Amino acid sequence: MVDAPKDASGRVDALKAGGAIAAPFFANIGRSVRRGEFFAGLFILGFSNGIFERVARMIADIPIENAILATFGISVLVWIACFIAVSLLLRQPPEPVTRNDLILGVAVTVAVLIPSAKVSWIALTGLGLYGLRCFEAGGPARRAAFVILAVTVPMFWSRLVFAMLSDLILQADAILVSLIVGTERLGNTVGFADNSGYLIILPACSSLADVSLAVLGWALFTQALTRRPSLKDVWWCLAACSAVIVINVTRIALIGLHREHFELLHGAVGGGVAGFLALVAIVGINLIRV
Repeated sequence: MVDAPKDASGRVDALKAGGAIAAPFFANIGRSVRRGEFFAGLFILGFSNGIFERVARMIADIPIENAILATFGISVLVWIACFIAVSLLLRQPPEPVTRNDLILGVAVTVAVLIPSAKVSWIALTGLGLYGLRCFEAGGPARRAAFVILAVTVPMFWSRLVFAMLSDLILQADAILVSLIVGTERLGNTVGFADNSGYLIILPACSSLADVSLAVLGWALFTQALTRRPSLKDVWWCLAACSAVIVINVTRIALIGLHREHFELLHGAVGGGVAGFLALVAIVGINLIRV
C-alpha cells in the first residue's frame, strides 16, 4: 500500500521529464537508446528502402564496379547530406526516447515494410518535420532534421512536381534553349541550327533535377556550418539555382548548335562535364556566401 503512490509518482515524473514516456516498456526503451541514435537509425532505415529499387536496377544493368563509380545514379551531394545528417544526430546530447518518438518509429518502420520507395520518402519527410518541431532550435538534431527534409527534395518531391508540371517545365527549358540557338520552338522541341530537324528536350534533360540539388547544397552549407537561414541565404540559394539552370541550358543549346557533336555532348562525357560544373557552381556560390 505504501509503495503504490511512489510508483505512480515515478510515472508522473517520467511524463514531465521525458515528454511522453508513460509506461515501463517505453521507459526501458527510452533509457537504452539515445534519442539522436534512434532518429539516425530511422533515417538510415527509410533512406535505404527509398534507394533500394534504384540501386538494384543499376547493379542489374551495369557491372557493380561501374555502378559504384557512378554512385548508383545518386548525386554525391545526396550521399554527403546523408553522412552529415547522421553525424549531426549522433552529436545530439543524450536524451531519452519519448513515447511520441516511438510512435513515429513504428510509423516509419511500417512505411519501410511497404514495397514502395515513395512511401519511404514521405515517411522521411514526416521524420524531418517532426524533428524540426520537437528538437531545440540550433541543436545538432534540429539541423539534421532540416538536412533530412532537404534530401527528400531531389530524391522525391522534385520528381513529383515534375510529374505534375512536366509540360511547363520542359517548355521553359525549350524557350531558353531556343533563345540561344536562335531557332523556332514547338512545345518542348527546338530546331537545330543547321535546319536538319528538331531537338527534343526529354525529362532526363530537365533543369529541375539540378535545381533540387542546388537547394540541397544550400541546406548543407547553412546547417553543417551551424548557421541559421536568413533572407540573404535565400538569395544565394536562388543564385545557385540560376547557375545550374544556365549550365544545363547551355549544354542543350550546344547540342542544338552543333548536331555533328550530338553523341559527345549528349553522352556520358557531356553529361559528366555538365554535372561537374553544376556541382562546382553549387559549392562555389555557397562558399562565397560563407
